[in-house]
Amino acid sequence: MKLFKEKKGCCGCTACKNACPKNAIAMVPDEEGFLYPKVDEDLCIQCHICEKVCPLQNPLIPEKGFSQRIFAAKHKDVNVVMSSSSGGVFTAISDYILSEGGVVYGAAFDPNFRVCHQRAETPEDRDRFKGSKYVQSDLGDTFLKIQRDLQNGKKVLFSGTPCQNAGLLSFLKQKKVNRDGLCCCDFVCHGTPSPLIWREYIDFLETQFQDKLVGFSFRDKSSGWKMTKIKATFESSSEEYNCNKYYSFLNIYSTLFAVRPVCFCCNFANYDRVTDITIADFWNIQNSHPELDDDKGTSTVFLNTPKGDKVFLGIKNELIYLESTPKDCWQQHLEYPCVEPKGRAKFWDEYRSKGSAYVIQKYGRGTFSSRMKKRVTPILRKLGLYMLAGKIYAFLFARRPNAGKAESWNEKH
Repeated sequence: MKLFKEKKGCCGCTACKNACPKNAIAMVPDEEGFLYPKVDEDLCIQCHICEKVCPLQNPLIPEKGFSQRIFAAKHKDVNVVMSSSSGGVFTAISDYILSEGGVVYGAAFDPNFRVCHQRAETPEDRDRFKGSKYVQSDLGDTFLKIQRDLQNGKKVLFSGTPCQNAGLLSFLKQKKVNRDGLCCCDFVCHGTPSPLIWREYIDFLETQFQDKLVGFSFRDKSSGWKMTKIKATFESSSEEYNCNKYYSFLNIYSTLFAVRPVCFCCNFANYDRVTDITIADFWNIQNSHPELDDDKGTSTVFLNTPKGDKVFLGIKNELIYLESTPKDCWQQHLEYPCVEPKGRAKFWDEYRSKGSAYVIQKYGRGTFSSRMKKRVTPILRKLGLYMLAGKIYAFLFARRPNAGKAESWNEKH
């Protein structure tokens, strides 16, 4: 049995693997390092549960009857804000769940800097999930653990990409698990980069600097929140300058060459979310709510369901917040997916023929277009022209999947 016709038909959410009653499905990396389901035909009983549970083949319908609410928010504790990618709202949400005796699942580095989903019962363990991880995480058996927690009466917070959340919800629905105790939190996703390139990037850094990496941040705020920088810490040195100018994983990511194929036709790049809460950077804060702009980080919070609204009610005393609008917090990936770059095939050809060190050194500086975008975007935001530029870009380049199924905010208003 083949679960998808082409790689753009699989997001790697593991719903099919975990739902299979015969354990006939394994998640296997392809030549780009992305995990895809592989069916053991000797174990398969042709029940087709794997197809029924797939969130791409059978999309979930967002909850109706609730009017989405949007806020600009940041944690009152500046230390929480500074240790977070944006405004520290995830910390407030997870603290609320933990205070109720619940558990939290999120993406963290393992000792070898592999990004994988882990379980936390304490704030100290939860802190591993703070900060962006611009790599597709390995979910492993996370869905099965969440199933057990919910069946044992635990409250659960799951934080992940929109497609990972959709996969979890599809899996629990297929298993007929009561989801009243589950809070699903996603974020505005720009695409998930290859775990293979990330792993080889870590190896490259340690070889290049002859030192062991002991800490890594994709979003260091020492120069301000709007100045996105990497912080790479080694046992005996810091190579922040080199890791930002010459060997930047953020520059590789910004080219979109190492992003999973399905991200270019993402069904979740819209305002209609299947999760309870969506969080993101509030990049237009200096124009829409300048009183919250201290360049330390502000979050956009989308409350998508009554459950999400209830959680926000429980955490709002920990936050500084203002109600906002879709126009004020607009980002391109709230309306359309990232656009597949023309040079993607060349990138992978170079990787296969010349090796990871070559592509890291070549693309770690960024491409001309990615460098220009990096320089121009802050100017557009400052001038209030970012949304207009995004609309023009979408008109010229973006092709929305499943046209007509998900209206944009502008179409609905």
